[in-house]
Amino acid sequence: MNMEINPAATRENFELLRTDPFFDVVVDLVAGYLASAFDDPASGEVDKWTIACLPATNKTDERERLFTLNIGPMEVLYVERYTENGETVDFRTVLYTSLSALQRATGYSLDGLTLSNPLLRFKKTDLAPADGDGVLIDFFLSEEGADEQFFALPLDETTIRPLAERLVGKGRGPYAQFHNRAFAQFVLDAMEEDA
Repeated sequence: MNMEINPAATRENFELLRTDPFFDVVVDLVAGYLASAFDDPASGEVDKWTIACLPATNKTDERERLFTLNIGPMEVLYVERYTENGETVDFRTVLYTSLSALQRATGYSLDGLTLSNPLLRFKKTDLAPADGDGVLIDFFLSEEGADEQFFALPLDETTIRPLAERLVGKGRGPYAQFHNRAFAQFVLDAMEEDA
């Protein structure tokens, strides 16, 4: 039986991520998502959510995920770093939330969300665990003003929690072997300090 730890779960990957200039933003994104998804994120670690650190998901010479946050069987938040000739040129943030809750909170249809936030991309997800009520929202940091549009959206317990509850209801996801305990603890500690 192979007991090798997946690199995404290692302290080495966490320490490498800590050197990234985007690390503090990553911690804030993950902490905000977890706080919106759960009353007590620490009690659901691994059973309800997992986080992978520098996973190999869709990795190429020009693109690498900094992390992937999963709730139950579905990824819900990740950031990709884009590079050219070894230099970072951009970051892409991807977040999933409840489409119906986002529409209620904003008063916009999916097309209306797109028109009112032209620097963001909205795509209804066909991932089965979302039961037709998930929307992917993404943006590139290099698009000036995109982050302001993103953070102006009501991405909080009113829009994230309905999706999180649906996903938790699907049962434990298959990502425990990728869960980075050191990164999770760092985020949970940061949340505790901010409380």
